[in-house]
Amino acid sequence: MEQRIFQFRPHLAIQYQIQAPKYDCRHLLIVMSGFNIPDPTIYDFSLLAHCRSAILWIKDDFGGLPAYYLCQNMSFEVEEGVSTLIEAVRKSINPTHVSILGASKGGTASLYFGIKHGIKNIITSVPQFSIGRYVASSYWEHVGKAMMGDINENNQYFLDNYLPYALMQDRCLQRNIYLFTSPQDKQFLTEIEPNLNLFRQYSGFNLIETRSPYVTEHTQVTAYNLNLILALIYQFEDGISPVWGHIRNGSQS
Repeated sequence: MEQRIFQFRPHLAIQYQIQAPKYDCRHLLIVMSGFNIPDPTIYDFSLLAHCRSAILWIKDDFGGLPAYYLCQNMSFEVEEGVSTLIEAVRKSINPTHVSILGASKGGTASLYFGIKHGIKNIITSVPQFSIGRYVASSYWEHVGKAMMGDINENNQYFLDNYLPYALMQDRCLQRNIYLFTSPQDKQFLTEIEPNLNLFRQYSGFNLIETRSPYVTEHTQVTAYNLNLILALIYQFEDGISPVWGHIRNGSQS
């Protein structure tokens, strides 16, 4: 696995790592990272290195803080740079199939960049939709200040609507979206349930709803569903996009 830096602007470097495909696999998987503690910028899903896919991990690290891969001081050069990197890697690898994956903040990014770049298969686990409100909260307020400069109602409203607007404007309705969630995640009522109607337009929308005694908080949803996420990736590698519809898993379902 090779660590690289894409110098998009003299003041803006994007860190990433890339894995070459194995065997004759023609699938590219793009991986976006969520918040992590104590370092909120580390790569997610490093365990995917065993997969046959070409894999692009993009680090959400801009001045030592994450930015939802979008902005600093409401300047969206970060998003522009990330998009340029994605397209450059796609052109270099020239895959037959492309997928994107992320959880939490990474789930938000996988949805947004998946839509923006016309990616067929999107795996998104417990994403946030109201980005501005989320990073204005006390715990991530330092991230909100870095992204917005000034945490005010206008900036917060703009970021809160960034992902929902992208979904509403999407005209590629044949894509496959796999949304992992759980009503036992406290973010379900604020982030997921109010936005489920945005996905009804997609013929390939799949909702995986977990109810388990082992899932009692936000950070446990993705780990619990890791086998299902891997099962999807293994099928994507052979050009297979399963249709699950609305399924419920876990012993409390």
